[in-house]
Amino acid sequence: MRLAFGYIRRSSYKQQENNSVEIQKQHIQEFAKRNQLNVPDDFIVIEDVTSAFSKRANQRKELMKLREKMIEMNVPIVIFHEISRMDRTGYSFTIDFYRPLLESLPNLEVYTTQSNEPIDPDSMNVKMNFLLFQHESEVKSERALSNLKAELQQERPVRPGSTIPYGYTQIDKQLVPNKDAEIVSFISFLYSWGKSLKKIAFLLNEAGVPSPKGKQWRSSTIENILKNSVYTGNLTWNIPKIKDEENVFTFKDSHEPIVSDFHLHLHQYNKKIQATYGRLDTPFLFLNKLRCHHCHQAMVTQNGSTKRNGTTYQYHYYVCKDCQYKVCIHDVHKSLVPMIFERVQQLALSEQNKKLTLELLKQMKAKFKKVVLEINVTINTLCKKLKQAQKITDRELELQILAMLSQNQNSLLEYEKVLNALDDYYRAVELNYFFPRFNEILEHQLDTSEKRLITLYFVDFILISTDQKPHIQYKTNIFDFLQPACSE
Repeated sequence: MRLAFGYIRRSSYKQQENNSVEIQKQHIQEFAKRNQLNVPDDFIVIEDVTSAFSKRANQRKELMKLREKMIEMNVPIVIFHEISRMDRTGYSFTIDFYRPLLESLPNLEVYTTQSNEPIDPDSMNVKMNFLLFQHESEVKSERALSNLKAELQQERPVRPGSTIPYGYTQIDKQLVPNKDAEIVSFISFLYSWGKSLKKIAFLLNEAGVPSPKGKQWRSSTIENILKNSVYTGNLTWNIPKIKDEENVFTFKDSHEPIVSDFHLHLHQYNKKIQATYGRLDTPFLFLNKLRCHHCHQAMVTQNGSTKRNGTTYQYHYYVCKDCQYKVCIHDVHKSLVPMIFERVQQLALSEQNKKLTLELLKQMKAKFKKVVLEINVTINTLCKKLKQAQKITDRELELQILAMLSQNQNSLLEYEKVLNALDDYYRAVELNYFFPRFNEILEHQLDTSEKRLITLYFVDFILISTDQKPHIQYKTNIFDFLQPACSE
């Protein structure tokens, strides 16, 4: 008996609840038996939860693996349950799978269980079948999208059918936090203190906490949770394939949040700090913060670590290249870190510092509101000029104005984001969420990334030398990083 492969595709999560795979497998095996073909179980390829409408053939991993296996093993026969399991794009199966296989396997035979004759994708009959299945999928897609849009536009926001986010249970189409919500909250907390995605995954795996799929945590899983706005209690839904219509729906406070907006702002704050001063998980706590007291040049880092007889000896230094001044990081850290932490603790407990910070935030907000008003005036002026340029059909002028308009609109969005962040920070400082968090964490044993993050928050720069006492210049406004990118 000749060997043959079988291909099974289950298109959606809903089909996991029925016997789609078992039915397709039974039909393939019965077809093989009728036609004196042998399809071993390990020759049956299953493409799970994969649409042949939204993904062309070369994007379906198992189908591409099947193509390579057939060539590698010189097995030119493959059986599908029906043509709809091959393709719903109307063309990609022929281009991505059949023709490349035919070049390597000239005696290629592709069957469906509905005919004893191999198919010819270039025949009119097969082409018509591909087009019919494509049309059927388009109709279903449009109907589903219309129903989805209708649900989202109801007076009471209803969450459409989809995978339920980790940390929530869905009751009557509403999201309700479950026991895993504490893990989501803990992930957000760790990230707000500078823990990397890899480190958070490691900590959860070490603690024996199962991932959303019951396996090991990965950095990508942590990243997906941190990026998902659903955890702030807001429901945002994007509807694809609807042209010339508003297709983004956002419902504020549609369900109980697990992560606060304040934490999200801290995540962004930390990213911006790292982009400016370098990574947090470095042994050099004062990287890009240390200057030479004599020449005021930034001191660079030097890693002179060596390995002898299987043992690593770490030698890390801060170096002033101009003055040839070099100091061991352990000496600097031992001397300065306690001083910095003592100062941070004082600020965290100081009512005067709280009042000063609130006043600074007020001033920043007033300044940015003024800028927003100015940008709006500029946008209105540009819109009038654009109409004039269009009226006189001056295409070059029109393009220049459009470019300026786009730039100002982007700036406006940036400033509006900052104003929103300022409101959240103001509330956090006012309600004693912001500064006390530093006092609380200082009571625990901190790792390098946490020590560095605290330093980056509060220290502007540090001057050191061999013959003078170190000078630590603290920031007058720790929210200076909220300057929009467009104003920098």
